[in-house]
Amino acid sequence: MTATNMKRGVKIAVAIGTCLLTVLAVLIVWLTLTSSSCSRQVSRWEAEYGRGVEREVTLYSMTGEEIGRWEGIIDVEYTDGRVDLMFFDENGDFIDRVVVNPGAGSLVVDQV
Repeated sequence: MTATNMKRGVKIAVAIGTCLLTVLAVLIVWLTLTSSSCSRQVSRWEAEYGRGVEREVTLYSMTGEEIGRWEGIIDVEYTDGRVDLMFFDENGDFIDRVVVNPGAGSLVVDQV
């Protein structure tokens, strides 16, 4: 095999390797971005750093009666056995906070 043929073979091998690595990288990125855990993480980032997440929160008593309902851009945090609902306006500015203590009932959070 001559030197010219060897160089050509190396170039072909590098090109094939580069193509395979590119396909593998695209596949990994696609699988990651289309997964449920990635979707949840994006929602967390939107809530933490962006405009927030549009949610509908309903509080039910132990007997199933609706106690309260809130809609809007709401951040939900679970801390020390209680749930903090923090409300934001369209600009991401903090408006109000509601604290739901343990034993108050059931809290249902729907992302709109």
